[in-house]
Amino acid sequence: MDTLSAGTGQGAAGSILAIGVELNNMRACLLEPVGGAYRLAAWQALPRRSESSLTTTGIDLCRRLGEGIDRTLTDESTLTPLIESDDIVRQPPLEHVTVAASPRPHVRVWIAGLSLTQSMDAARDALTGCPAHIIGYTVLAADVNATSLSDTMTVTVPDLVVIVGGFDDPEPATHQALVELGRLTGQVLARLAPAQRPAVIYAGNRWAAPHVAEAVQAAGGGSVEAVANVQPAPGLVHKAALAQACNFHYWRLSRRAAGFRELSRWVTSPGHIVSQEASFAQLVQAWMEIHGLADLHALYCAPAWWLHVWAGRSQFGLNLRYVEPQTRPDELEGWPALQLVSGEWPDALWPRPDLYWWDRSAMAPFVSAVGQIAPQAMLQVMRTELLRLSGQ
Repeated sequence: MDTLSAGTGQGAAGSILAIGVELNNMRACLLEPVGGAYRLAAWQALPRRSESSLTTTGIDLCRRLGEGIDRTLTDESTLTPLIESDDIVRQPPLEHVTVAASPRPHVRVWIAGLSLTQSMDAARDALTGCPAHIIGYTVLAADVNATSLSDTMTVTVPDLVVIVGGFDDPEPATHQALVELGRLTGQVLARLAPAQRPAVIYAGNRWAAPHVAEAVQAAGGGSVEAVANVQPAPGLVHKAALAQACNFHYWRLSRRAAGFRELSRWVTSPGHIVSQEASFAQLVQAWMEIHGLADLHALYCAPAWWLHVWAGRSQFGLNLRYVEPQTRPDELEGWPALQLVSGEWPDALWPRPDLYWWDRSAMAPFVSAVGQIAPQAMLQVMRTELLRLSGQ
């Protein structure tokens, strides 16, 4: 996304179709060059129906978008957006198609650990920065029963089990409790139907990782993905590896949505399908750099969750926090003033500063994916229509 700050006009000269997939709807907009700059020519939204695939909804969306401007945007022979046309005058083709898609609920996570503090706190903190919904906990204790726990998981249906515990210590004595936790986890998962069995990530004492994985597998719980310890030493928390693993799992689950793979093939080279969250986060980073800001706090108000993004020149990477809609958790009190919002601005929680950018349409997350193939076109639309500077 660094190319966004380059300000070049390379990448496109014709029509660009941007598509965004959210949990309950799909939206599309058409970017057209007008007077030497790209503008939003039209936009359309459709609700998603459980019986329809993403491509079925997508092609219907393209038809309706085209009907609104008296233009053909679909190739009815292939049921794809119109990229090639035999009559470029009466049916001009699209030059590019981009897609940002977050088609499913967040990953349902069950955390297993040795105590409710230390590593489990670190895991909870790490998972607030990725598309995760924590639905339950297991703390190793003498009275934990594998049968009753598997009954609970049958009802709650987690997508992912995260095992944590212990500082990084090579002494075998420090591994015993973690191995027992791994064995218990494996016994619980073995009782679940294969189609219902969640994936397992281990983010505890790295020296115990192979022994825990072996215990889970030996008990019938399946394979284990090991990542860096979320708390390798007292007072030291490493969140990135667990958050990244959860992000990857969300993407793997998303790819199972009906029509997802076909929808990804609509994206024209050199673009690729991305999540709405990743696209928005990259936009925030680029917006901070383009405007020469030291920090930028932005908010994407999706229907089922809110995503806060803090980009700062003095910090490594981006700080992300998913929160419940219409909430302002205490953990955000140290953040800069909110200066960019995509969606309805929550004035009661976050008063507007003197200068701010507000995308009322909430289209910025998927329109920003256009930056992969036409950075200048994306910037022109953002500056003139979606993210105009407001305030004093």
